[in-house]
Amino acid sequence: MTVSPRSPGRPVSLRRQLILKGLLPTTVAALAMAGTLGVLHIRAADAEVHAKARIQAARIAAAMADATNDDAVSDALSRALLRTAPTQQAILHRDLAGDIAVDSGRRLAPDSQIHTWTSTDDGELETVSDASALRERQLAGFVMTLLLCGGIVWLFAIARRGLEQDIVAPMENVRARIDRFLHPRGAQVPADDDVLSAIDALIDELVDLRTRHDAAMADALRQRLQDIARHTRFIEQVGDHFRQPLQALALFVAGMQPGDDLRQRAVLGQMRSSLTRLNELLDGLLEMARFDAGAVEPAPVDVIASDLYVRGRAAIEADAARLGVDVRWRGGRLPLHVDPVLFGELLHKLVSSAVLSTPHGRVLVAVRRRGGAIRLEVRDNGMGLDPGAQARVFEDFTRLPGHPGYGLALAVARRIVDTMSGRIGVRSSPGRGTLFWAEFDGAAVLPAASHPAELHWHPAW
Repeated sequence: MTVSPRSPGRPVSLRRQLILKGLLPTTVAALAMAGTLGVLHIRAADAEVHAKARIQAARIAAAMADATNDDAVSDALSRALLRTAPTQQAILHRDLAGDIAVDSGRRLAPDSQIHTWTSTDDGELETVSDASALRERQLAGFVMTLLLCGGIVWLFAIARRGLEQDIVAPMENVRARIDRFLHPRGAQVPADDDVLSAIDALIDELVDLRTRHDAAMADALRQRLQDIARHTRFIEQVGDHFRQPLQALALFVAGMQPGDDLRQRAVLGQMRSSLTRLNELLDGLLEMARFDAGAVEPAPVDVIASDLYVRGRAAIEADAARLGVDVRWRGGRLPLHVDPVLFGELLHKLVSSAVLSTPHGRVLVAVRRRGGAIRLEVRDNGMGLDPGAQARVFEDFTRLPGHPGYGLALAVARRIVDTMSGRIGVRSSPGRGTLFWAEFDGAAVLPAASHPAELHWHPAW
């Protein structure tokens, strides 16, 4: 954790860290470069003016090289001053004679003069040049440096505001959200604490929470698996304990010979019917218990709908022939990715319920594709269901009108669909038939463009 030099022991805020470690060094470096450029510009201007003054002094010295007397020297200096406008005065200092001074007549301020000394054969030549242009260039360089530094400071302020809006504020919001999530009722981290350290501490707390959550989930999963195993053993034991007496009773009843006594024949028929219904009830209860205990795991494979139709047709053929129901099957060539056992059991329960509800009627079974999903539809033209019955049709022990069973088939069908992570529903109108449907996402195999045309239901069905 970074400590502020102004207040020892106090954490430095993220805003100050970004300024001290990010913006401030860059800004100081930019200001130093701007100052260096300004100094270099002023020095370059001064060197240029002094170099020009020396060149002019050399030209003036060369102009008086051929002069043989004082008048010729004065005349040569005067002509040279006319050709070198910035030079205002030339003075030839001689050791054995007096100085010769030539002036252009223009007076210069003391701070606008540049004195240059040049050695000649006749003595030291002093030239006085106008330095006002140098002062202007120095002032321009100074102003340029100030403007450049001001621009850098302005950019620093903009960048600081941008950092606060784009980095500091979002990170503080993240810190606050994590803190509220972890401590909904506890004390939160003060706003002036180090945001990075606070987020790091909160992340450590989240990791610890995730570790404890994973451990709890693993324990819950282990407990759930133990419960499933225990329920599975219980179901198997219950099935064995109930099924053995029922099978023995069925064998005993099958061996009974009532003779010609009509009353005994009727009693024997009722006993056989009761045994059959008891076996059906036991099978339904055990099947529901298996699904409720989570002992059934789907194992999807690629199958063709017609293969499942063959098994379903064989299972309901006898009931359909006895009740005079015409069952039609559509979409048999559609490939599916489902658990064939569970899907076949679902198909059997829906179709058998439709057949029992439609004596001397028709039932249409179809599998269609909807994008990547598969939809199973079973429609009959039977008596239909009222809205109250539709709301309870998938509940336990809810019997459909005209059904001889205990109302467990559709309850088991709902559990099958839930196990396969699908959806199931019903649409019906009294006197116009019933449509049971089940839809499974991701159960389609072929691309959407290759499936057969969808079936269109007609009111006649």
